[in-house]
Amino acid sequence: MNFAGVSLKSESTRIKIILFCILIASGALVLRNVGHSGITYWDEGFHAVVARNLTKHPLKFTLYDQPWLPYDYKGWGENHIWLHKPPVAMWTIWLSHLFFGINTFALRLPSAFSLVITTWLTFRIAADLFDKRTGLIAAFLIGFNPFLFESIHGYRYSDHIDIALLLWVQVSCWFLLRAIRTGKPRNYILSGVTMGIAYLSKSYLALITFGIALVVWCIARGKQIYRKRYPSDDTGQNETTEAKIHLSDIGLQLLAAIATVAPWVIYCLIYYRKEFLWEHKRVLDHLNTDVESWGASWDRPLFDYMPLFYPLFYAALVAAVLCLLVVMFRRWRLAELFVLAWSIGVIIPHTLAETKTPSATMIAVPPLLICLAAVISRAWQRRDWVYTAIWAAGMFAITIISGGRTLVKSRDQFDGLKKIAPFIQTNFWIVEQLIGFGVLLAIFAGVYMLVRQRNLQRWIWLGLRTIALVIALFYAGHYVHAAYKVTERNYKTSLYETSGQRLQREMPENACFFLDDERVGAHFDLMYYADRSTYQIYNKHMKKPRDFKNQAKKAREAGAIPYLFSVKGIMYDYPLFIEGEVDIGNGKMQRYRVFEITESQ
Repeated sequence: MNFAGVSLKSESTRIKIILFCILIASGALVLRNVGHSGITYWDEGFHAVVARNLTKHPLKFTLYDQPWLPYDYKGWGENHIWLHKPPVAMWTIWLSHLFFGINTFALRLPSAFSLVITTWLTFRIAADLFDKRTGLIAAFLIGFNPFLFESIHGYRYSDHIDIALLLWVQVSCWFLLRAIRTGKPRNYILSGVTMGIAYLSKSYLALITFGIALVVWCIARGKQIYRKRYPSDDTGQNETTEAKIHLSDIGLQLLAAIATVAPWVIYCLIYYRKEFLWEHKRVLDHLNTDVESWGASWDRPLFDYMPLFYPLFYAALVAAVLCLLVVMFRRWRLAELFVLAWSIGVIIPHTLAETKTPSATMIAVPPLLICLAAVISRAWQRRDWVYTAIWAAGMFAITIISGGRTLVKSRDQFDGLKKIAPFIQTNFWIVEQLIGFGVLLAIFAGVYMLVRQRNLQRWIWLGLRTIALVIALFYAGHYVHAAYKVTERNYKTSLYETSGQRLQREMPENACFFLDDERVGAHFDLMYYADRSTYQIYNKHMKKPRDFKNQAKKAREAGAIPYLFSVKGIMYDYPLFIEGEVDIGNGKMQRYRVFEITESQ
């Protein structure tokens, strides 16, 4: 009787059950209150309106579908033709709107669905590169990542645009890994096609897959990074050797990507040339220009943005990555090379670029989490003192040295540091935790040298692994709770959701609204729900209030009927057209009035 085969099948079944539970739990949690009616101004409001307009013309991307006022095609905030982002993510939302109607559940459902696929892909990539335990740990960490939950629910400066980029980059990396393993041209083509789709989600960031292929090819020319593998059968026989990547394979990948992107580029150049070229220029300007005040010093991504992606354990993750770098330089292997090329290939360009946005390093989340998961898995699987020491030192450091987001003030020893690295100074606790990690690792190494010839060694490392596991489980609970708290917010804008549907039914199609609500982005709520062009009279980002009386005349000359949508309770000197009240929760009612701005006024 083949007991080994039965044991392997049993373990495989357990892994599938655990992975299934992670996927179901992650998907169910992220769907909780995902349809909250609040639409975030940056960036969800823009994408929501554009995707809604696509339901009327899928190949024409518009923000103000009926631009009743003059606009500058260079100003993407009030533009007509809107090519500020590529089409794939908004086409996905458009399809969701077709199936589920115009509502915020349909707006965010593609992102929620993408998270589940991303979690599964993380498992597949990690399991292929390292082992299935690594895959399960990494899948858990990405499946309940609080920052991704916030992006999916629209609470961050990112939404489905960045989630779609993350998904398609992962798909492309998965096909690239399969291509390297098998040498089949089909997989290189599929990697290129999905890299092209990632480009059509959020531009040049998608080229990370091409960069990984180049790095693997370059290193493989001088180092032996491939290893012998066994087919996934019960006997473990029939040893095979991995195929090698060639420069022609990378060329095939790139050609497939170009062929995927070309139709959209050609279409835009034919029909919307000036808008497309301007937006393309602005994308490239991120490298050496402060675009939209997102310019920052080199240390902001590492010491300000990225800690948001990995709450609680950021320093431990950085420590794991640094240690895997050392391992890679000592023993060149595809596993470490692939995830580190992926991670560093995302972080370094963003660090060097002049413009630095919070979500640009999001596509490095899977490989960085895989790095941490690999260290934890190896600590248990190999009973290896090195990985045990790394994991335990990381857990102890982040527990002993408290972290936070505090500003260091009046500390003379940091005056020089502030000039070259202000965000390191701001979040110096990260450096303190890394120093603590280094000290603890040195202590554990010393302990190993003292007890390595004694029977006591086994129990010391077992105790360290157990304590590290308890600490890790404690942080895992807080990690999931942080994701749960995101879904608990359930932000509502009942006023615009209810009144917008009424306006869509009762107002003429050429209605043009001027809104006196000063909440930033409120006009996008009304535009999304009412499907009518809306201009905000004033918010804190405007230098001065809009001269809506004169602009109403321009709108009328363009063929619109101008209205003033008021939430302030002011009785304007215009004919009252519609009046109503909306229950906005907590026993409060919000009154709104719609005045027609007549020509005589």
